[in-house]
Order: sequence, then structure tokens, then C-alpha cells
Amino acid sequence: MSLIHHIRPPDGGPSQGKAPAALLLHGWSGDERSMAVFETAFPPGWWLIRPRGPFPLPGGGYAWFPLHGDGTPDLEAARESLGQLLRLLDELAGRHPIDPHRWMAVGFSQGGAMAAALALRAPERIAALAVFSGFFLPLPDLEAPASLAGRRAFIAHGLRDPLVPVEQSRRLCQRLQALGAETTCLEYPGGHKVDAGTWRAFRAWLTAITPSPGSSNRGQG
Repeated sequence: MSLIHHIRPPDGGPSQGKAPAALLLHGWSGDERSMAVFETAFPPGWWLIRPRGPFPLPGGGYAWFPLHGDGTPDLEAARESLGQLLRLLDELAGRHPIDPHRWMAVGFSQGGAMAAALALRAPERIAALAVFSGFFLPLPDLEAPASLAGRRAFIAHGLRDPLVPVEQSRRLCQRLQALGAETTCLEYPGGHKVDAGTWRAFRAWLTAITPSPGSSNRGQG
């Protein structure tokens, strides 16, 4: 069964051809409504999809994977969610005029970990990546992915994040850079949230990489 999701067609998008699309992935205890604010950062021309994590939590909301008793991710559950997200990409590209090679994966916290996993698992589909307060999921088959040359990444993390240490994003930045991705790594004096300066930087980065109307350049996000 396909993941429950909210989809928004492009506003004033390309008049012909296929458009880029962004997958907006919520964090722990969120749902398909949680990433709605991120839609406001996108210029016209994007399909915007907000899926719901498949694991309901006892206290409400959803997760992309539960945690073990020691707080470590359930990697088998994460692998299951990753497979569901990849199937969703195929389904949406089959139903809508979405360029299957120009997806952007955007995620916050646990959703950021899933966004990075998508980019590493399927670099032929994910043209750009944005991770906020995220981390790297140590899935064995992500240890030696293909090159990310030509892909772009925006990684942001608060220096005083009490939930996900900033070192997690630093390691993710190093991994992406080593694989050839054009990576913007931003740290800010905040906690487990996105501050105003980071939001402005993300909007500027996003505007810079958004393809012009009708463009089919697969190297663009």
C-alpha cells in the first residue's frame, strides 16, 4: 500500500515538459501536515509531496522508524520505510508530469536521516538534498554508494541541539563531500529547530538551484 501523502501541484510551473518535485519528510511524532511550512520556501514550478511515516507512535504522530530501548534506530524498520519511499517516487512519477531524475529530498531530524538515505540509495533519482537537524543512518548497503557528483546538498544543524548532536551533521557533510556532492554545510547557534537565518539561507540556495521553466537538465534540483 502506498504511503499516505499530501500532494501540491506546481504554482505557475513549466508550461510544458516534466517538472521537478520535492519530497518533504517530517521528523519524530510528525505527520503529513508537519512539513507544510517548508512549501513556502519553494519558488513556482515544483510538485511538493508530504508523506506520512508508516509507524504510528503511542503518544500520537508517526515515525519513519521506531527506536530501540537504548535510543538507536531500528534499522530494519528504516530499510522498510526507505523501500516504501522509493516506491512512492515511482508511483507519483507514473501518475503526474514529474521528472523522475529531478527529485529533491528534504527532511527534518528523523526525516532528514531518511532524506539522506534516499540520496545515497538512489542518486540517479535524487538530484538535490536538504537535511535539517539530521543524521546518517548506518544501513550496511549505504556504506559504499555510487558517486554523488553533480548532486547538490544543503545541510543545517543547530550548535546547541539537545536531541541530535551537531557532530552527526558534520559527519554527514563529510560523507557527501567525499562522494562529490556540491555541499553547503551550515551551523547556527540554536537548538533542534530551524532559525530565521537558516531559513533565509535555504530559500536562497533553493532559488539558485531551481531550474528555469521547461528545463530538463538532470543535474539541477
